[in-house]
Amino acid sequence: MRPRAGTRPLRILQITSTAVGGSWFHDQVRGLAGLGHEVCAVLPREGPLADRLRGIGGVRVEIIPFGLSRRIRQLPGLLRAQWRLTRFVREYRPDVIHSHLIIAVLAGRVASAGWRPALVVSQVPGLVHLRMAPFRILDRLSLHRDDLVLGSCREIARRYRAMGAREVAVSYYGCDVHRFDPATPAEPFRREFGIGDGTPAVGMVAYMYPSTFRDFREIGVKGHEVFLDAVPLVLRQHPDARFFVVGDELVGDGRYRRELEDRAARLGVADRVHFTGFRSDVGSVMAGLDVLVNPSMDESACYTVVEALLMLKGVVATDVGGLPDTVRHETTGLLVPPADPAALAQAVSALIADPAARRRLAGRGRELALRQFDITGTVNQVNELYHRMLAAPAARGRLRRPGRPA
Repeated sequence: MRPRAGTRPLRILQITSTAVGGSWFHDQVRGLAGLGHEVCAVLPREGPLADRLRGIGGVRVEIIPFGLSRRIRQLPGLLRAQWRLTRFVREYRPDVIHSHLIIAVLAGRVASAGWRPALVVSQVPGLVHLRMAPFRILDRLSLHRDDLVLGSCREIARRYRAMGAREVAVSYYGCDVHRFDPATPAEPFRREFGIGDGTPAVGMVAYMYPSTFRDFREIGVKGHEVFLDAVPLVLRQHPDARFFVVGDELVGDGRYRRELEDRAARLGVADRVHFTGFRSDVGSVMAGLDVLVNPSMDESACYTVVEALLMLKGVVATDVGGLPDTVRHETTGLLVPPADPAALAQAVSALIADPAARRRLAGRGRELALRQFDITGTVNQVNELYHRMLAAPAARGRLRRPGRPA
């Protein structure tokens, strides 16, 4: 692939503040590089994501330990890292500075002072940071630096328009939609856990996020507690059902996972709930499930839900954030209120009881996912937005400043 006729390759700086996971970031970087752009990815530390990015031909990876901290003794090092990032921007002279996740967004906005002709783009994958006063204040104070805010769902775009962002667009984080084959056999995963073809399998696939933040002390961001509380209620109607918690703590010492395991034990369902830990074979996991549950308290359009729909699975999700962009109630799946185990259990039980309805919803869901989350479409949209913004009257001259050939 190459940029469309009449455009030229750009020098793009992509910044994220995670070093693990981040498939959405990896896929976007790879797609932009595939269009012929020169792409440099900046991460705060080494890790699996940096290793994957180095495997993309022509992509440069820079490790600069930027970040934020409440610990005063860490501030000098973080200030030095921010200055290093700003200096790198000045030396690299990008056409576009595109940041993802709030810490990277804040760092990218500050660093953009190093090369003012750059188009400054912030892509927002979620709204949890707006619940935290320090992030909310810093975000609002620095928002004027953005030329474009990309919301990864309609709700995020709406919130940033209300906050006064100069230009806002919706851009779903795409993926390789053809990587998930609904014909993948269910037997390997089911055999691993000793469940037969007719046994209902219900799963939640998500990282575990321990939090001391007030809004998530009782129920974590991803809603694992709600899922576990719904299990006994589902078992009343489907006593042979089995449940899977797939994923582990993204950061932490394992305490939160142990708390969740203890919760399952107190509910008397420890023998019905399998905590699998992290799994790299998500396609195989999805193939073995009948119903995928996302009980998040705050969420964007959600990669996991997209993957489940691509695999033709029934989906139940909470009616928050960007989940309604993907799970359209009674069209591609079922939506329930957040923090409501009874409603979650009722929706899951309904999908278990009616396989034909489950298949109809999943079929329409797959059509939506193929159309809305194809990484090729995502990258083409981002590319078009770059060029449109750079060609806009307010941006004219960005690419013709001294030091950058036209």
